[in-house]
Amino acid sequence: MAITPNRLYPSQMNGPVISVNGMAVDNRFSDAEAIEKYLYELSIDKADDTELDSIGLLIGYPRPLVPEGFNAENIMLLGTLPLTTDEDIGLSTINSSVGGELSTIVTDETNYMSTGMYRKFLKSIAQLKRYGVTLSSIDKIASTVSQNYELSFDANGDITIAYGENIGFKNIWILTQLFYRIATAPQVIITAEEE
Repeated sequence: MAITPNRLYPSQMNGPVISVNGMAVDNRFSDAEAIEKYLYELSIDKADDTELDSIGLLIGYPRPLVPEGFNAENIMLLGTLPLTTDEDIGLSTINSSVGGELSTIVTDETNYMSTGMYRKFLKSIAQLKRYGVTLSSIDKIASTVSQNYELSFDANGDITIAYGENIGFKNIWILTQLFYRIATAPQVIITAEEE
């Protein structure tokens, strides 16, 4: 097999020995180039679920796990957690002699944020991480759930986002938890119309 001269080497050094050496160096970096190409082409829009979760970890916003019941309607809230009904006894089950256990306040893997919604949130949060907590970044995050909202300030100087429709307890929980983490003063308060 003939060694092709490399156009980047000076002519007096462009022989078979230097060419083979150059090919060996290039081969050592081919894996790194493949990784570089993969990372360059990776985007929030094209990522699969596993890649999206990794991007979320890099951005600093892992896919939220929503407590069971927040995707149901007509729930009763105890503090910040929902209670759903148990067909046999109502709100909870009794598992010990010293008291009850609110067994319906349990999370499982089915309560992660949906992939489509997570894509939207990651784009907004990436912008927030880049430019900081501004009215524009808060507006971008709020619009991921619905465009039907009004952003204003209350008497305490906190920002309120009032949705003009029912966006569901799950979305209210996700937005509230997110804004608790990123905006302490002023706070961002989420409200929504009930059906």
